[in-house]
Amino acid sequence: MPIHKLAEGPITITVAQVETVQGNFGPQVKFTAEDGTSVYVNELPASKQLARLNLTMDDVVGKAIHLEQVKKNGTTFTNIALAGAGMTDSPRAAAAPTSPAAPKQTIAELAGIYSECVSYAMATLGAKCEEAGIPVDAAAIQSAAATLFIKGTR
Repeated sequence: MPIHKLAEGPITITVAQVETVQGNFGPQVKFTAEDGTSVYVNELPASKQLARLNLTMDDVVGKAIHLEQVKKNGTTFTNIALAGAGMTDSPRAAAAPTSPAAPKQTIAELAGIYSECVSYAMATLGAKCEEAGIPVDAAAIQSAAATLFIKGTR
């Protein structure tokens, strides 16, 4: 049975068997393809990626999945995705998300929105402090702001 190492490149397989095994680098999940090819993935990333896909180790059997390693900021990540149309075995950059262009707003409109947000936040703060029995006065707000500033600059 051949072993495919993700460091050599991504692979798309139809999973025939999944099992947890003890490997050279600790607990690993062994994905075995229908053709007998095995792919080993560290247990923690494998379980996180399967959970992200709402799959268990039992659910993934019979499904086509794409496994790859991605390097980002000097760290290697393992990605598992359900294989879909157009999925290839070559690495590719993720498509940048597109969103419709937001209408341009004037400074006055932005200031009005900001003012509404601050008013809502202060009303919520006042209500929550009142519910909790915490006095809200200028000294308490000044003290809290100073504490946050000091913690933020450390």
